[in-house]
This record gives sequence, structure tokens and C-alpha cells, in this order.
Amino acid sequence: MTEGICFFAYNNDQIDYAKLAVVAAAYTKKFLNKPVCLITDEGTWAWLKELHDTEYVKRVIDDVVITDDEMKRNTRIHNDSPWTEFRAQFSNSNKHKVFEYSPYDKTLLLDIDYIVKTDFLDHAYDAYNGVAMFDRAVSIRNDLPHPNERWLFDGGVKMWWSTVIYFDKGPESKLFFDTWAHVADNYNYYQFLYNFPLGLFRTDYCVSIAAHILDGMNAGDTVSNFGNAVMQNLGQKDDIVGINSVTDWACLAHDTRENWKNILVRHDKYDVHVMNKRALDRMIPKIKELNDGI
Repeated sequence: MTEGICFFAYNNDQIDYAKLAVVAAAYTKKFLNKPVCLITDEGTWAWLKELHDTEYVKRVIDDVVITDDEMKRNTRIHNDSPWTEFRAQFSNSNKHKVFEYSPYDKTLLLDIDYIVKTDFLDHAYDAYNGVAMFDRAVSIRNDLPHPNERWLFDGGVKMWWSTVIYFDKGPESKLFFDTWAHVADNYNYYQFLYNFPLGLFRTDYCVSIAAHILDGMNAGDTVSNFGNAVMQNLGQKDDIVGINSVTDWACLAHDTRENWKNILVRHDKYDVHVMNKRALDRMIPKIKELNDGI
């Protein structure tokens, strides 16, 4: 059976997802050694090939799926440190279609800002049948997220993160993605039912509700949680200030209780969800300089 990794990447006028895609793909190649499929549109793919020479692109990306899905208008507020805020289109309304887009029998779907710095996720291909996601997360200084990021607001539904999703092509996985599609198609209804904010379409909410429906209110019956492992988030108000090696980063962790304060954190040999995409973008030249394989 074939095993691989999928990323979605759709450029907008503020974030160069094509550039991030190459770095994320290279990291997974280095630490997981699996083929990589990029799911994208014609414009983003053309720009990626213009940015990099053909041989390098072939080295980090094995398969490409070009989509022409019509994206919902979905404007997201981004931060780059506590002092910079910008808005950008967030194209994610077709994410559930990865079940049909993936060319692999067993797939890890990773967000483009999830950087694999270990081989931890490699065990998923043998350990799980069906679907696995993270249901626990902490900041890079090991603080728990806001309660609204642990529970789906007043609805009491446990939050699952769509940042990393393992799935196979079995019937349970198909049922999960079909349920996700149903929730996405009826997003306004579920917003009314569970009382979460409507402004931004979030796939985290979709997968949380889908897992809740399929689990029959007993978390873990249908969806596995990577052995109760914790996903680590580098937040939008955090920053990367230095790269000592491909895995060893110096970061500034924003103190949410005191807006003016940052704590220096050394982040090494741990996968990380880099929510501040501009911070990662700034470090790409240094990452590539330190390791020719990235």
C-alpha cells in the first residue's frame, strides 16, 4: 500500500503559500521520507516553479493535484508579532476533498505551516486504522490554549485540530470525510446549534463536530488522537528570531497576560505548528543555508 503526505497551498495577496509549501515539503522529506503531494491551483503551481529550479521542485514534491474548486470568501485576521495585524483570504473550504485528491492509500494531511522536525508522525501509518488527529495543543512555552480552543464554545464539543490528519481509504475514513463535508455544507446551522462565531470558516470546527457525531459523544471511539500526544503551536504573536540548525530554533513566545512581554524559548527536535507564517517566511533563507537538503 502506498504511503504519503499531502499539503494544500493557495496563494493570496499577503501570504506566499508556494514558498512555504516547498520548505514544509522538504522538512517532511528529511524526517519522514515519504512522497509528497501538493494540492494547489494553476496560479500557485506556476509561481512555485518560477521561484525554484525544476530539479529542486522534483526533489521535494512527487505528485501535484491541480484544482479549480470555487473557494468561499473567508477573510482571516493574521498577526506578525503583537504589533502587526493584516487581513488575507484563507482558502480552505475544499480541505475535506483530500480523501478523493490524495493519490496514496495511507495519507498524512499536514497544514502548510506545520513543520516536521522529528519522525514522530511516521508511526501513524502502522498504528491507526481510519482517522487520527490531535485533540490537545500547547504553546511553545507549554501554556494551554484559551478554553475556546479546547472546547467548541458553549456547545461543549471537544476541539480537534485539522492541522494534522492521518487517514486511510477505508469505509470509516470515508464516513468521517463525508460527515465533514456535511458540516461544511451546513455551517450556518451548526454555528447556530453550537454557538461558535460565524465570521471565519474553520475546518477545526468542522472536524470537531464530525468527530463528535461519529463518536457518539465518547471521544476516541472513531477518531484516534496520536496516543494522546500534544501538538505544539508557535502562535501568530510569537516570532522566530534565530535558526541554529534545521531543528534548533530560537523563538520569542508572546506573553498573553502581559502584552509587552516576550520570553525567549529554544525550540529543538519537536514538530511545530508555525501560525505566524511571516516569521517562518523570514527564516527560509537561513534554513536553506544551514542544510542543503531543506
